[in-house]
Amino acid sequence: MSARGVVCGVVRGVGRRAWRGASSRVTRGVTIVAAAYVAAVVAAACADFTVPTAAVGPDTLVAEPSFARDIQPILTARCATVGCHTAVTHQAGLVLQAGIAYDSLVGRPSTLAPQFVRVAPGDADASWLVRMIGPDPTARFGIERMPLGRAPLTDNQIATIVRWVTQGALRN
Repeated sequence: MSARGVVCGVVRGVGRRAWRGASSRVTRGVTIVAAAYVAAVVAAACADFTVPTAAVGPDTLVAEPSFARDIQPILTARCATVGCHTAVTHQAGLVLQAGIAYDSLVGRPSTLAPQFVRVAPGDADASWLVRMIGPDPTARFGIERMPLGRAPLTDNQIATIVRWVTQGALRN
C-alpha cells in the first residue's frame, strides 16, 4: 500500500471514529434531555403548584377511625386527584379512589421502598403511607412528602390515618 493509501485510510478511520463519538455524544445528550423532560412532566402531573390556605377534606381528629367514614374522604380529597393516585394515572402504581384504595394500600408492598408495605395493619412505623405523609424526610429516605406539590395533610388528618393503621387498618 502506498503512503497516500495509508494516510487516507487513517484519516477515513479517524473520521469514522470522530463521527461515531459525536453521534454517541448527541444520542447521550438527547437521552438526558428526554429523561429530564419526562421527569418534569411526571412531577408536574401530580402537582397543581398551588398551596391551599385552608385544609382540604375532613380535618377532625377521630379517636376510632373507620376506613369508609374517615380515611377514604381524606384520600379522595387529598390524594385521588387529577394526575396523582387515580385509576387513570396511578402514580407509583397506587390508586386511592373509593372502592380501590383499601386493596391498593393494606398489606401491599411499596413500589418506592419495597422493604415496606404501604399499610402494615397495627404498625404505623412500618407503613410507607405514614412515612410519606409525615414531616420527617429521613423516614421517607429523602423522597418528597405527599401530597406532592400541595400543602401537607393537616396534623389531624395524619393522626387519624396513624390511628386507623395502629388500630389494625380495618376495612370498615
